Amino acid sequence: MINLYAIPASLYCAKTRICLRHKHLIWTELPPPGGFGSDVYISHIPSGTLPRLIDGETTLGDSEAIAEYLEEAYPSFPMLPKTINDRAKIRELSRFHDTRLEPCIRALFAHVPPKKPAQAYLAEHSKLISHRIKQLETLLHNRPKFGLSLGDCGFPVTFTWIEALKPVLNLSLTIPDAVQKYLNWVMSTPAVTEELTQYKPVLQAWFAAKSARCN
Repeated sequence: MINLYAIPASLYCAKTRICLRHKHLIWTELPPPGGFGSDVYISHIPSGTLPRLIDGETTLGDSEAIAEYLEEAYPSFPMLPKTINDRAKIRELSRFHDTRLEPCIRALFAHVPPKKPAQAYLAEHSKLISHRIKQLETLLHNRPKFGLSLGDCGFPVTFTWIEALKPVLNLSLTIPDAVQKYLNWVMSTPAVTEELTQYKPVLQAWFAAKSARCN
């Protein structure tokens, strides 16, 4: 029995669920014991990160480590190609998401709802995000021909955040045609479609709660 400790709006929890869905696995989702960031939770996961996966005697934190574990433990519906070069390219794509693109988006969460003094920052940050998306376009040129992979699972959730943040923060972003074509494909895959159907209402509720706290 797989248990997944998660919170509803977490991008990385959604990323992990896409992997679980693609592999047709069954899991039980639970809130972090003691609450996210609590001493109780950290006693189980020293890093204090979410998601946290328990599968029998295996306990793991960090979505990337979890994805790699699931790929090895449950090889059906593989999410990594066969050749070493192609597997490396998929991992490169995944690391780009986690270390380059997603942190740029996460930095905007504190600015919802927007405040006038932050407008200059938001305008400059839009340029950085557009630069990261342009870098993604280059990486996609070398993406192996393969179905939904470990390297793809974070992007549909992050771009869902981007689309939600754009009108709220008046972000001026450029999405190249090649990236948009990739997004159209990845968001049409069954595991992503199923996850986003449940995730988008949670995201809307997050924005509503943030606005309500400031009124």
